[in-house]
Amino acid sequence: MEVNDRIHGFFLQHKEYIPEVDSTAYTFEHEKSGARLFFLENGDDNKVFSISFRTPPVDDTGVAHIVEHSTLCGSRKYPLKEPFVELVKGSLNTFLNAMTYPDKTMYPVASRNDKDFQNLMDVYLDAVFYPNMRENPQVLMQEGWHYEIEKPEDPLTYSGVVYNEMKGALSSPDDLLESRIMHALYPATTYGHESGGDPEAIPDLTQEAFIAFHAKYYHPSNSYIYLYGAMDIAEKLRYLDEEYLSHFDRIPVPSKIDLQPEFSHLERETVAYPVSEEEGTAEKTFLALSWTTGQSLDHKAMMGLEILEHALLRTPAAPLRKALVDAKLGKDVGSIFETDMLQPFFSIVVNNAEPERLDTFYHLAMTKLQQLAENGIDRQLLEASINLMEFRLREADFGSAPKGLIYGIRIMKSWLYGGAPETYLRYEDLLQQMKDGLSSRYFESLIEEYFLANPHRSLLAMVPDTQMAARREKEQQEKLAEKKASMSEAEIEATIAATRALKERQQSPETEEALRTIPVLKLSDIRKESYPLPLEVRDLSGTEVLFSDVNTNGIAYLNLYFDASAVTEEELPYLYLLSELLGMVDTEQHTYAELANLRNLHTGGITSDVVVYTKKNEPDSMMPKLRVRAKALVAKLPELMDLLQEILTQSRFTDEKRIRELIEQEEASIELNMQRAANQIIVSRLAAYLSRAGRYADEGGLPFYPFLKSFEADFAGSLEKMQQVFAGLLPKLFNRHGLIVSVTLKQEEYPAFEEAFGALQQSFSQEVFPTASLDWEIKPENEGLTSSSRVQYVGKGANFLRLGYRYTGSMAVLETLLRYDYFWTKVRVQGGAYGAFTGFNRNGFMYFGSYRDPNLRETLAVFDGTADYAAHFTASEREMDKFIIGTMSGVDTPLTPMMKGDAAATCYLRGITQEDRQQRRDEILSTRQEDIRALAPLIAACMKENVLCVFGNDAKIAEAKDVFDSIHPALPALDEGE
Repeated sequence: MEVNDRIHGFFLQHKEYIPEVDSTAYTFEHEKSGARLFFLENGDDNKVFSISFRTPPVDDTGVAHIVEHSTLCGSRKYPLKEPFVELVKGSLNTFLNAMTYPDKTMYPVASRNDKDFQNLMDVYLDAVFYPNMRENPQVLMQEGWHYEIEKPEDPLTYSGVVYNEMKGALSSPDDLLESRIMHALYPATTYGHESGGDPEAIPDLTQEAFIAFHAKYYHPSNSYIYLYGAMDIAEKLRYLDEEYLSHFDRIPVPSKIDLQPEFSHLERETVAYPVSEEEGTAEKTFLALSWTTGQSLDHKAMMGLEILEHALLRTPAAPLRKALVDAKLGKDVGSIFETDMLQPFFSIVVNNAEPERLDTFYHLAMTKLQQLAENGIDRQLLEASINLMEFRLREADFGSAPKGLIYGIRIMKSWLYGGAPETYLRYEDLLQQMKDGLSSRYFESLIEEYFLANPHRSLLAMVPDTQMAARREKEQQEKLAEKKASMSEAEIEATIAATRALKERQQSPETEEALRTIPVLKLSDIRKESYPLPLEVRDLSGTEVLFSDVNTNGIAYLNLYFDASAVTEEELPYLYLLSELLGMVDTEQHTYAELANLRNLHTGGITSDVVVYTKKNEPDSMMPKLRVRAKALVAKLPELMDLLQEILTQSRFTDEKRIRELIEQEEASIELNMQRAANQIIVSRLAAYLSRAGRYADEGGLPFYPFLKSFEADFAGSLEKMQQVFAGLLPKLFNRHGLIVSVTLKQEEYPAFEEAFGALQQSFSQEVFPTASLDWEIKPENEGLTSSSRVQYVGKGANFLRLGYRYTGSMAVLETLLRYDYFWTKVRVQGGAYGAFTGFNRNGFMYFGSYRDPNLRETLAVFDGTADYAAHFTASEREMDKFIIGTMSGVDTPLTPMMKGDAAATCYLRGITQEDRQQRRDEILSTRQEDIRALAPLIAACMKENVLCVFGNDAKIAEAKDVFDSIHPALPALDEGE
């Protein structure tokens, strides 16, 4: 195909090879419909498709977000209630989702199986162009919002999936802060609105406005189609033209994003956010100084600002961050640089502050920026930030997200606004320009242009309010009571009937005829053999080395697993503290700032954490490790080993000011992440009630917070105690006994690792320490964790091995069934929660959990009903095969080189062999209806244990106090005198 060719209704406008992503890029336009299409052709079998639309909201009703959910609720070809869910159940997808941004909605899918990829594309295209939501008002009721009432005497309430999702999302202070910053910076454009939806405004969305939004924006003339990977593009173009695009004529779509007129002066604003009474308001204010920063079409400026953000605010050596931390304005300093919009914005944020510090913050930030512009930024600092960016661009490791998916999101930074889609895929020339900028005033000029001379800025204080949640709830109840009072008996009866009809629809099973419209792969499409994890156990002068021979494009991935079994119960919180301090304090050779620069200059990162492994089928086993993770180019292995040796054996824990800063930052981080990671908290707490390994791991979670608070309360005494404990702890940990090293690189690169590792190995202690006995009483608990959250996260679990049951691969199929059938229907569709999740582990730990859930008792009742669901589970052969295929998509998720090495090491440490992995695969592939039913007694026994944890709204938990043995704030304040 060459430029100016016409292929199946598409006109090829541009073609070029892009070496940075090793792909040939084709830019097409569909002549009849006006659809744009961009294709990245390469050898990657993990193919990606997405269709996106420019969808600028004009209010806070969340219409863009609700339409995103609703298009996936049935369509012309696929007349089911939830074709999206049926797809997930039976697809080998490597990615399947939809995302709402401030100005666009994206529908991406990915799969390595050609047939599956085609099926996914067709379901998504039919969904966006021909959704049933246009004819069925119950879709908006379910996915958006509706009035709910079951009996005439009941109060009127709101429910809906997006309504409850956003109640949860905007309970997270950092999400709320970003929303408020955008409202302040863009009062006259679409970016001033909450595209996800503000729960206070969502009930203003009418069926008419909902349908009109789809009709206006979901047209091929407003679409951006993206294809990536190894495929027959001519066949895909023919399909797109014949099945969809040729049925539409090009029309003008008024979706242009307007620019916010520039401010003439600093805009100031104070807004409130809710905190619980127990949390209090002291040092809970957020301060934010924000600017709009040009346009995303200027890729060079965006890269320069990203490097500047890292250098000034994101590294321990960052001078602007240091100035703000030293001024004691708050406990931590962060930043936001949002570039997924036409007019990006840049924010400096101080957490855990007080509102009266706002002016001091503003003047100090501006003064420091002025000094940096006038006196220059340290060149080694900038070089280190450029190096880290270059490392990450070349590594292109996005974890479990397909590479092609990330490229597809990246291209929208320019394509959506009329720029060339390939703009953000290129980086070689820009990196060189960044390096050239080190010998000019390029970075200083960015400060001058975008921060000092830019009048378009806002200064925001987001202050805590202990009464806001109760006041908001009261106002909502009064509004609903007023609404009900204004309704006639007939209107109330009609609302009751609508509620009943919605529930009947939600509870009614799909017809066999409708289910058969969803294309399903065959079990024969699934590989029978488990993919091997490359691992060879080697000995290096007495140290066990787990070597994974993988092509890593010249990068060495290294994990050091230090045995922590000698750590006593008294030392345990200090072990978690040590993992936070390593690499962040001075050493005998360098200050922590110099160390940060060296780390960014020579490596792709060095981090440490505490991990606890269990042996398969042994719930009482516990193997605690301090894990140090590092990566660097193979050529930089000597520098990496020098840095590791310096950090692990020469760190100095004597700088009071620095250690206080790090403890305050960790405190602030726990507070900030609590709402966002509440689902992880409940699973961690459940595990802590059930096993020693779970208890050990949880000590670094919620229980770590009061330790940090008490450390801060008596800092001088605590610092002295820490230094005494560290004196005994460090030789126990950084010790050759029990050390296991995993390394992932190519076989021919292994000698470079072997040579570089010797000096580091010699630096570790060889003293022998006894295993510590941790005399914990592990007992079940029913715990309610209260907060200012407007939703709940409900968890229930047990250990099935202890109850006499065994682990089987069928449990993985049951996870799929629960997540996308029973829990999806009961907890999400009927209950209005954002979602529910489950897990069964080889160590016997099982859990059920809900996410952003308006309910509590009702969800526990659903969990208790799971055994009955399993006992009466029925499925045709076709449906059973579908669930197995959906399960296998998770089993066979493509792994990056680093993930392969990590997975191989984890299996080795847990004693999971290739035979075990094959047996699990065989059991999954052979699972039948009776195997699911056979798990019912196990589930019943687990639920009977009645081990539960709920994180949620304090009033909601108080209402259900009989459910819990203990209720307390998730993050308790220190008692007086403590």
